[in-house]
Amino acid sequence: MSVAIGRAVGRVLAAGDGLLHPLPLVAIALLLLNDQVLKRAAPGFVTGKLSDVAGLLFFPVFLVAVVEVSLSAIGRWRGPSRNLLLGAVVATGATFAIVKVLPVGESAYEIALGLGQWPFRAIAALAGGSSVPALAPVDLTRDPTDLIALAALAIPFAIGARRVAGEAADPIAPARGYDLVVGGLSVALLAGATMDGWAHSHELLALESVITPWHLVVYAAFAAVVVTLLGPPVTAWLGAGDRNARNVAAAAIPDGYGLSVAGVFVFAAMGVGDTLWHLIFGIESSAEALLSPTHLGLGLGAALIASGPIRRAWIRDQHATWPRFLPAVLSVIAIAGVVAFALHVSNLFVDPWPRYLYALTDPTWYGPYIGVASALVPAAIVMVPTILLIDRWGRLPFGTVTLVFGGALAGLTFLHDSSVLVGAPVLGGFVADVLLVLIRPGASRARLQLFGFLAAAGLFASYFVVLWATGTVAWSAPLIGGTIVLAGGVGWVAAIVPGSHRRPREQG
Repeated sequence: MSVAIGRAVGRVLAAGDGLLHPLPLVAIALLLLNDQVLKRAAPGFVTGKLSDVAGLLFFPVFLVAVVEVSLSAIGRWRGPSRNLLLGAVVATGATFAIVKVLPVGESAYEIALGLGQWPFRAIAALAGGSSVPALAPVDLTRDPTDLIALAALAIPFAIGARRVAGEAADPIAPARGYDLVVGGLSVALLAGATMDGWAHSHELLALESVITPWHLVVYAAFAAVVVTLLGPPVTAWLGAGDRNARNVAAAAIPDGYGLSVAGVFVFAAMGVGDTLWHLIFGIESSAEALLSPTHLGLGLGAALIASGPIRRAWIRDQHATWPRFLPAVLSVIAIAGVVAFALHVSNLFVDPWPRYLYALTDPTWYGPYIGVASALVPAAIVMVPTILLIDRWGRLPFGTVTLVFGGALAGLTFLHDSSVLVGAPVLGGFVADVLLVLIRPGASRARLQLFGFLAAAGLFASYFVVLWATGTVAWSAPLIGGTIVLAGGVGWVAAIVPGSHRRPREQG
């Protein structure tokens, strides 16, 4: 059975034809290649996560196809459904999270996969003249760090949404090249700063010089930023050759990028100042490095540089859609990430205070107080930009919040050796993206406030689930529950303050 869809290009869709898209085909090929070749040739972090990403790219498309073909067989399929697509993505993500976090999920998956593999093992054994093997579960290593792969679910959702709308489901539709370069380099600056922060608490002997591998990452990214941002105005100025050169150069700066150009000069000045600071006062370590005035100035310059893509999207874009919206999201990740890095002394994703025992009768009594504050700070850092994006665009493409939460917070888990929590902010972002679709916070201020509370609470509910799955938790139920509620309160307040004078717009 087929259904004519004429909303966009007059294509005719058939039940289950989503599986014919290049995405699931490439995902399956990648999964087989990684499991059979790459993992054996180069075992490690990347190959360990690659199969998870490939599986998450394929499985929602597969689920949608199975349901569509089943409905078509009984004559009840009427075309692609957004609700079915959302259900497939949520079911895939929820199942993946349960398997990776909860022991019961791990056991159930081992048994289910063992049952699924048994027919093929039996056929192979019989073909080889052996007896039929017994049913046996597979051996799975439960790893909550795999949760970072949940961000990949934004891709099948985006492609499926295009199919629902009757549009050409092109996963590589062009994004803005200039904005994408600046956004990507801004994230690279953040990554370099995070690596340098790790070194300041782990490789003190290697920091006796300002020329370090970690600084070189920052220098390389900044050099590329200088060429990208200053290239057009400098070229225009040199080519003008008259008294209007200054105006010609200014006109060559793209809309929204004025602060980014200013950020280049701020970053460069702070870089020179940081070198002089090190020569006079030496190389800082730990909190000293974080609070060094020149380092804070570098952070300000980096945030200004990163502001260009989101400022231009704010001015020009009426709708937020993938992949066009990606540069703006990278911009937000870089800015929120810089703020989170500067305030990482108060961040549960950096220092897991709920793991530490505490008692009223000794100096450890202050642990829970610092811990609660360390939940409220990152909640505010990620919820404020998320609320602003919703307030501006109404509807965000699925996966936006997963990228913002994960991009701003996941890297910080490596600073003080808490990398087992790297998947927690990604899981929290995935929960928030699901809430975004269900609540539609762009429809009213009340819905926006409800989303703000539940999204921030969901972030730290995810945090405590992953924390429990990866080690001991010393905090009591009242402390854990209260922290989740207070974090939700931060999200609720964030939804009240920005744009409270007007009702947000729901845009599709």
